Amino acid sequence: MKYSRHIVFFLFINLLIVFVSIFFGNYTRKLENTNNTIKMEILKSQEQLKINKIEYSFYNNPDYLKRLHNIYFSLEQENLESKIVSIKNIKDYKNNNLILVDLK
Repeated sequence: MKYSRHIVFFLFINLLIVFVSIFFGNYTRKLENTNNTIKMEILKSQEQLKINKIEYSFYNNPDYLKRLHNIYFSLEQENLESKIVSIKNIKDYKNNNLILVDLK
């Protein structure tokens, strides 16, 4: 019975350590969740930025689309610029050979 005080003291210290580690574990889990959501938002913004850069370069230089077409397709089409349709005049476009592309 000589060591009973020491045993109780160490049990109390161990319980205190367990509760503190559970508290910090819960707190770091919340931080991890917020970090993951922020990372996902950053990745979405980076993808949107890439798309915006492509659209901006295309808007400034119509030959960009022709060069991309030459890279990915072996057939050369005549008057490729005439098939470019902007969002403003897509309703007025009468050509049936319009190809719609879905971006991710």
